[in-house]
Amino acid sequence: MKKVLVNLIHPNIEESRVNKKLLEEVSKLGNVTVNNLYKNYPDFNIDVEREQKLLVEHDIIVLQFPVYWFSSPALLKEWSDKVLGYGFAYGPAYNLEGKDLLVAVSTGSAAVEYSAQGHNKHEISEYLRPYEGTARYTHMNYPKEFVSYASFVISDEELAKNAVDYKEYVEKLSK
Repeated sequence: MKKVLVNLIHPNIEESRVNKKLLEEVSKLGNVTVNNLYKNYPDFNIDVEREQKLLVEHDIIVLQFPVYWFSSPALLKEWSDKVLGYGFAYGPAYNLEGKDLLVAVSTGSAAVEYSAQGHNKHEISEYLRPYEGTARYTHMNYPKEFVSYASFVISDEELAKNAVDYKEYVEKLSK
């Protein structure tokens, strides 16, 4: 089974309902390592060597975060800029080549809002294109993103189902 690294990028996971449940469920898989970036780097002072080592040791890299203003929490951008640097992720060396980069997000808006007819006018995948670009540029695979919509109004039952779906999706990718 492939080794999975879940990079959790949530500035307040303790008060999260959706991401906490998703993380709790996917963590039940025996091949998952959780790397809580906000816990490890509250000052944004990233240990690049540690992070690169984690990436090399795993086959699937998951970026799990809530969508804030059609983007990620700020620490993910800092992490990407520092960790996915020239000579490691691209350039003369492509140390992540062949790995999967899975983006797993939660949104405040319902799925219907992420459509041409919806309030946001675009599918969620369009807002996540920079991650697909990162995967392509670093020679990683980019499986379909996992999305948990409507975090402000999702029922406990629907959230439990989403969490199981997330775990099963990661499990399927890791076989």
